[in-house]
Order: sequence, then structure tokens, then C-alpha cells
Amino acid sequence: MNILNCFFHLMMIFMLYSYVLLILISYIQVESGFETVEITSDKCKRHFPDSTKRPKSTLDVFYMYGPCSPAAGKSPINMPSAQDILHRDQLRVESLQAPFKSNSTTNKFISRFQDTKEVAYLPVSEIASSFAVSISLGTPQQMQTLVFDTGSVLTWTRGFHYYASTSFQSISCDSPVCTSLLPTHTCEMFDNKENMCYYNKEYADGSSTKGVFSTDILNITETCDVFSEFRFGCPTEFNGNIKENGILGLGKNDVSFVSQTAEIYKRMFSYCLPSSPSSTGFLKLGPRDYPDNLKFTPLLTNPNLPSSYSINITSIKVGDVELLIDKFDLMFPAGIIIDSGTVITYLPMNVYKTMRNEFHKQITFSGHISLPSPYRRFDTCYDYSMHESKFFPNITFIFEGGVTVDMDVSATLYVDDSLEIVCLAFAGNSDVSDLAIFGNFQQKKLEVVYDVYRGKLGFIPHGCP
Repeated sequence: MNILNCFFHLMMIFMLYSYVLLILISYIQVESGFETVEITSDKCKRHFPDSTKRPKSTLDVFYMYGPCSPAAGKSPINMPSAQDILHRDQLRVESLQAPFKSNSTTNKFISRFQDTKEVAYLPVSEIASSFAVSISLGTPQQMQTLVFDTGSVLTWTRGFHYYASTSFQSISCDSPVCTSLLPTHTCEMFDNKENMCYYNKEYADGSSTKGVFSTDILNITETCDVFSEFRFGCPTEFNGNIKENGILGLGKNDVSFVSQTAEIYKRMFSYCLPSSPSSTGFLKLGPRDYPDNLKFTPLLTNPNLPSSYSINITSIKVGDVELLIDKFDLMFPAGIIIDSGTVITYLPMNVYKTMRNEFHKQITFSGHISLPSPYRRFDTCYDYSMHESKFFPNITFIFEGGVTVDMDVSATLYVDDSLEIVCLAFAGNSDVSDLAIFGNFQQKKLEVVYDVYRGKLGFIPHGCP
């Protein structure tokens, strides 16, 4: 009997221990039909755990503040709060909207030059959600962790020690490269006796970074691709609240990474953003074989943001219901910007309200209870405390050419840190002239294929976990 009691006691301890472990595992799952979606985890799950099986010219994409970051385990990582991310997202959107607002104070963030003692400003956007890659610069090589951004053209890094590189060279102020990017009076700035090509980048929150345009050897370490005279910004001064170590500019511009590496990568790249901070995605560089059934939609050029990537959206579905939206309302000025640095998707207010109302109608019918939103940018939130039995409809965007993007709950609902509230992760623009933006939250797990040379873009579902 004593033996049985002891055995029973040990079993109870084991079951209790297992239950505690289950609670401590830092992930939850959201159920939608037959799909489950991982939200968080405490260990890094790499898309290519075996580096020998990594496709050619492919880099890991990781969340700057997650366990897959090179900084993880080396120094404390301060994960930004949801409020902070959404606030910075709004700042980025304001800076992207600036060219559309003729009387807006945010126009100061667009290229300008007021007098010979002012700094030359380049267009720049706040980075809200930081997906990063690692590259190397200099001789000997110095590893750099940079946020990759389709909304920026200039690559810059604050972690590069130029004095330690034997191949580093600053660009002269009167060189064609400098004069093509900055106002002609650049050489008269700052009593520039060294004749170096200075730049200044100012963010929507008033932060700024000043530096010099430079060249050095760029090594895509994981692919062994080398570019001998890669042009980038070498910062000499920071003001304000700039958290990024640097940016890899993937926009459309002669100085962008896409243009500078065109000889090898042919102005083609694709990326897949991981669905959680604890997993990795990828950035593939150059042409490759894609599925025969992959459809493409034309890439458009927005005259106010010529370095950005735009596509035409033709319809929206919530579940199986196609929304009754006037085609004129869906014809946003020069399409909807697809952006790796903006977090949530921003739509014209009437389009957003139509989509939101249908979403609310469907999930209210299935038993969801509405709750006040704890976030300024979200206006549609629900009780998630009894999520096991709840249904959430997918949202589908249809783009020109019949290209569809079917978004499940991992790309449409933000789960609050309390795990008791979920919010629809979209927003409506406050002004009819505001830019429509397809954000990275909605791009999760998709492989987004950019064929810039041929002017087209495609989506491959389930590209990464």
C-alpha cells in the first residue's frame, strides 16, 4: 500500500510539473478552421537549420528583438511594447504620406535644401517593425545587422568602424554620385574642407542622423557574393531616438541595394517574414525557379513616391463574402504601397469600414464579444479569454491579374499581451488623400516576389513558418 501511495504521489507531482511546464511554454495557438498559428516562443526556430541546404544567395530574416537575433544572449534585448510599435508605425505612415500633403508640416522630411548652411535631407521613413538581415562590410569584414526596408533607398550602418577597414573610401562632394543624390550646394555645407559628400536623414519623430556617403567592399557572407564599391551611409552623428543599427535600402533608386547589386541579382529579390519573433524567414536575392502557377501583378510607380513599390487591389473578401465596394473607391492613387517597414495595413476609411463591419458581423454571429480597444490604432477588438471555441474568418485581397492573398488569423488579428483580447490589425486612413499601405503584419508567412526588372510582383503562400 505504501508503495502504491508513493507511486500515486509521484504521478501527481509529475502531472503537476508537466502542467506547469505547459503553462511556461511561451506560445499560444489561435484556431481558425483547421489551421493553428503560433504566436510566440522562447527558442529560435530557423527556416534553414542546416546551412548546407540553404538556397543560393539567401539570407536569414529575423526579428531584431527576438531570440534569433545575433544580439540574443549577448546583451539584454528590450522588446518594444505594442503601443510603442504602433506609435512608431504611425510616424512612419506620416512620413510616407508627406508627399501627398502640400501644406503638411511633415513635408520637411522630403528632400529639400533651404540654404547653404542647412543639411541636405533625404526622404526617410521611421522603421516600426524591425526585420533584419546580416551582411559584412570592409576589409577585414565587419558583420552588420541591418533592418531591410523596401521603403528606404539608402543603406547605412552605425556599427561600421571605417577606420579599421583598409578598403574604405569616402565619396567626394563634387562626384556625380553625390551631386545626383543631393542638392548642388552640398559642397558648401559645414565648412567642408575635406570635400566629403555629407547627408542628413531626419525621421518623423524629429530624430536625425548625419554622415558621409562612402564606398567599401560588401560581402553577402552567407552567399559569398562580393561587391567591391558598394555605396552606403557612414553616420558621424545621431540626434534623438534612433534605435536601428542601420538599414538595408531595398527601394527603387540608383543608390539602393537592388540597383547596386543588379549585375548579379538582376533586380530580383523575395522575402518571407516570420510569423513570430522566435522563428526566421528569408531574403532571397536574384532570379530563381518559381512555381509554374505563380501569378504576378504589375508593379506601379507612384509619382509622389517613385522609390516605393505599388500594386493595384481590385477586390476584398471576408470569409466567402466579397465586399460591395465601388471600384472607384478601390482605385487608390497609383495603387496600394507594399511596404516591409510599415506594420499594419492602412486602407481608405470607407473601404476599411466596409471590411470591418462585415468581419464584425461574421464573428459576432459566432459568439464573439466586443471589447474596448486598448490601442489607439485599433478600433475593433474582442474577448479572447475563451478562444478555443471561436471562429475567425480569413480576409482575402485580390490584386490586378487575379493574384489573391488569403490571410488567416495570424495575419489579420493582433493578440494582446494579456492573451485575453484580440484586435483586427487594420486601420482606416483619416484623409481621402492618405496613402493606402499593405503592411508587413499582413505579409507574414508569404513569400513576396519582387521582379523589379520586369515590373511585376507575386505572392507564394506558406513561404515560411
